Amino acid sequence: MNLKPQLPLICLLALIAIVRANDDCAPLWCGNLTIGYPFRIKTQPRNCGDPRFELDCENSTDRVVLIIEQEKFYVQNISYSDYTIRFVDPSLVDTNNCSIPLSSFPLSGSSCDQYMFETIDYQFMYIVNCMTRMESRVYIDASRCINGSGSSSSQQSYFYFLVGRTPPSEFDPSCTAVARVPGDFRNISGLPTSYVYEKLSKGFEMSW
Repeated sequence: MNLKPQLPLICLLALIAIVRANDDCAPLWCGNLTIGYPFRIKTQPRNCGDPRFELDCENSTDRVVLIIEQEKFYVQNISYSDYTIRFVDPSLVDTNNCSIPLSSFPLSGSSCDQYMFETIDYQFMYIVNCMTRMESRVYIDASRCINGSGSSSSQQSYFYFLVGRTPPSEFDPSCTAVARVPGDFRNISGLPTSYVYEKLSKGFEMSW
């Protein structure tokens, strides 16, 4: 059986399949960010991008979202030339939001390795929930609303920032860590709450 007449058709079909595959994996826009290799949007075909760098485009906000260990972060910027990506806790985007950032970013050795991200000169702070009011300068009030005063009236608890190098064994007995957030602070002792939030709202940068 002579297959020669069929070869051009086979080649044409193969070429169409390649073009379609390239179109399916073309860079996408979400908000003001371009999502391209190695990143992928989860609605793209599985052959697009690296599954370790999967992002989502949130329709309600038109923001790029990263989920790690069920924690949600907004992506502020992706630099493909510098191989860096910048995240921020969603609660920090709205300056009128009184909520406390409680999305903990995993440290090296957990899902952070799965996503192949490395921290760039950042320190981690604890957010602690204390059953009594702390007077020490190392406990920075985590409330950004005047009426809140860092407290939960229903449970009579208070939320504070505490520098990440403080071992849990040295926490006040009434305090429990509820989140671990990244920031470029060497020492937060005595800093005003507004300054801490201003720095946190700029997000944190990681490399891949």
